[in-house]
Amino acid sequence: MDNGNNAGYGSSRRRLLAAVGASSATLAGCTDFLSEEESGDSGNGNDSNGGNGGDSGNGNDSDDGGNSGGETLWPAIDEGELLADFEEEPTRRTGELSMSADEARRGSQAAVVEDESGESAGLTVYFSDGIDLTDGDVSFAAKPEGANRIVVEFIAPGRQSRLTTVRLLPDEYTGWLRLDCGYEHKPADEPDLSNVTAINILATNDGRPIKLVVDDLRKTDSVDNGKAILLLQGGYDSQYDIAANMLEERGWAAAVPINPQAIGAEGRMDVTQLQELRDRGWDICSNPGVTMPLSDMPKDRQRTVLENAKATLEERGFENGARHLVVPDDRMDQTTHEVVRDVYDTAYLFGSCPNIMPPTAQHMLSHVWGPSLHSGVRRHVNLADQYNQLTVLRMQEIVDTDEPEGDEMTLDEFEHLLNHLENRGLDVITPSDLVDGSYGGEGADGGTDGGAERPEGSIFEAGQSHELDGDGSGIETVELDEGLVVAEFSHEGNGDFVVELDGDVLTAASGSTTGESVATVGGGTAEFAVEADGSWSIEVSQPAVHADDLEELPVERSGSGSGYVGPLWTEGGVSLSPTHDGDGTFIVDGYGADGSREQIVNKTGSFDNSRSYAAGGTVWINVEANGDWTLSADSS
Repeated sequence: MDNGNNAGYGSSRRRLLAAVGASSATLAGCTDFLSEEESGDSGNGNDSNGGNGGDSGNGNDSDDGGNSGGETLWPAIDEGELLADFEEEPTRRTGELSMSADEARRGSQAAVVEDESGESAGLTVYFSDGIDLTDGDVSFAAKPEGANRIVVEFIAPGRQSRLTTVRLLPDEYTGWLRLDCGYEHKPADEPDLSNVTAINILATNDGRPIKLVVDDLRKTDSVDNGKAILLLQGGYDSQYDIAANMLEERGWAAAVPINPQAIGAEGRMDVTQLQELRDRGWDICSNPGVTMPLSDMPKDRQRTVLENAKATLEERGFENGARHLVVPDDRMDQTTHEVVRDVYDTAYLFGSCPNIMPPTAQHMLSHVWGPSLHSGVRRHVNLADQYNQLTVLRMQEIVDTDEPEGDEMTLDEFEHLLNHLENRGLDVITPSDLVDGSYGGEGADGGTDGGAERPEGSIFEAGQSHELDGDGSGIETVELDEGLVVAEFSHEGNGDFVVELDGDVLTAASGSTTGESVATVGGGTAEFAVEADGSWSIEVSQPAVHADDLEELPVERSGSGSGYVGPLWTEGGVSLSPTHDGDGTFIVDGYGADGSREQIVNKTGSFDNSRSYAAGGTVWINVEANGDWTLSADSS
């Protein structure tokens, strides 16, 4: 489809989505390079494998020639705390490990891991006394050759309690870069970042020989609240007609990466509309149209394309936004990176993970595909909230339809995303906010940082009750009071049985079944939309809820089919460990007495993982399953 950029973009997105699938496979398999008995807390006797490094670099040194000993060569940096300068040899995990003076970015040597077979090349830095990363993020200098994926594991403190970074890289990139470790995955138990005993760094690809050079492993201070940047790419009319007003209601601004030559084209915003968004605080950014990837062009041609796109936006009054680039087709090699660092203040390309905040690598910021709500985006938002990092979400056209085409995102999904960001309390910022340091830190309305006051007496009064029944699909309208809604249902049929309450899924089951589900409502006229292929009945009740009914964490529950847990009292965030043994839909939602709703899990098939829930106060956890499930919840 036309996106004002180039005809190959759609195929590029398919390539990137395939890469996401590949990264998931990597995460499930080749990151397990620690043996089961090696929990990561045995150490090697070295507190940090590090030193104090140098302090004379300015971040603009040549990429070549190595370090003569005392200088700091880019992409080594001087900010923060040095965790390892590799003056001492780390532990080999996979491939062959050596130390290289020629490759040093700081000190006298860097670590090199290689694997001619093209499987994986990895190393481990141990911390025998543990290190505290509760208020800090990690980055390092990396030089990948033949690697299109770098995986970093934080063992906190054992193998089952770890956080993982999975950063995808363009195939053609073989030079130095700085890699920020945004947390992409939390595979098992809740990590304890106050006691990180090891950091594993692993490079993989699709069978080519691999070489990875690593230096300057470093901790920098993190911010006190998670952030999100919305990239509404292409300058489509729907972004002005639909998205802008929805963001304005929340006091948010976004960025519009656009090919300057597409401004005013059919279906695109014109200069006046873009200037109006600029005046609302939006960034109008560079996303130049190209006929081939930048990395396939000579260096001088790359510079011309990038400088011309920036200059055109500046001439049209978009000086702030013109400082930022979304890399065309997500293709970049080390030459492109060098030119981009010279021309722009920030650059974004697909990376499949969040970013640390503030980032140390502002010209390779990772974005993810926003419409993939149930394939990682909500998880990224949750992790950015929990660990105060930055998630960058890219999307294109917003359409008011249930059947989107190509790269379109439905209005319902877009609203779901905005509600999720709001509920998690992330600060929605722009690229200019990022580089100018004007990104706040108190959190958006709707989030929680703990400290909720436990209620006394009545939480909800008893309300309405209704008996609904039918045969096949239909819609029932009833009056409800503010409070809790409990729906006890039965269905006699062979197909799906789905009940939506005012557009949100209340019940999702299949076949002949019974169960109960809960939600909280604000009161007024409510619509129950039923999808069924047989007879059904729903008993709707609104029971009274009293402070004496509240259950303290931790709790454990199990069941089969639809059910709920609560009311629970939570002072802040909640760590959940749900499991599902079934083939169909598995949905876990959190509902607050304050009217908040957060979708915690939406998967198909078996499930066994941990999730965070931005609770705070009185909550219920609703479970929709077609098999047996368990749920444990504790304060995070």
